Amino acid sequence: MSTRKKLGLALGSGAFRGFSHIGVLKVLEANHIQIDYLSGSSIGAWVAAHYAIFKDAKKLEKDILDNARERWGVLFDPSWGGGLISGDKFFVLLKKNLRRHKFSDLKIPLQIVATDLISGQPMIFSSGDVARAVRASTSVPLVFKPLAYKKKLLVDGALSDPVPADLVRRMGADVVVGVNLYSRREFINRKFNTLAIALRSTRIAIYNLAKNSMRAADVAIDLDDSKFISEDSYKKYLNPAMAKKMIAVGEKAARQALPAIKRRLNL
Repeated sequence: MSTRKKLGLALGSGAFRGFSHIGVLKVLEANHIQIDYLSGSSIGAWVAAHYAIFKDAKKLEKDILDNARERWGVLFDPSWGGGLISGDKFFVLLKKNLRRHKFSDLKIPLQIVATDLISGQPMIFSSGDVARAVRASTSVPLVFKPLAYKKKLLVDGALSDPVPADLVRRMGADVVVGVNLYSRREFINRKFNTLAIALRSTRIAIYNLAKNSMRAADVAIDLDDSKFISEDSYKKYLNPAMAKKMIAVGEKAARQALPAIKRRLNL
């Protein structure tokens, strides 16, 4: 009798694109694909943490869509140094959203990656407070003030490991699925001012780093949310209709990857 292969799912960074992760989880859940290990970076860390706690894609979708304006409120939290936003209100929101869980409480083993601004190295969270780990991993430089923790200064996990497929491999996964939210089709704007050059440069760097991260995955789910790039930020984060469209993008990509996932798992 053969032993069931264990699946590890790595959810990548990508800001507003993270809605698409919900679609991937919905499809895996609907097809009874058991997730044995989870990892996440940036927005992927938040989604992975919620799923590791509740193991319920429908609840995840409801919580995200019902609380858009509450999330927007965390932006009105100015910082006097280190970033535009202090992150204190965001931390409170995360504690509420993630029910103050510890890693030891989770239904699915989880690891979250952040980046230490001092050493330039990844910081892996696998114990302690889940909300703190997510706060660190989602700390976009210059936007959120870095999180000081254990003599480190922590920022966005995307800067060191945008799709942490390597983490679930080391956790014990036999089959690793990586969800990459960066698409080269995003590079559509050909007019640049100084700010646009800086933003494009960062996006290019993370896009290429994500491709390298995905080498640890057996099955790649590459999502294309590029058609939403031109929409203003308010709509990206607050419009439930747009969120549902991005969830649908994730569902479509996951359905396309299902045959490969099932082959790897011998299902």
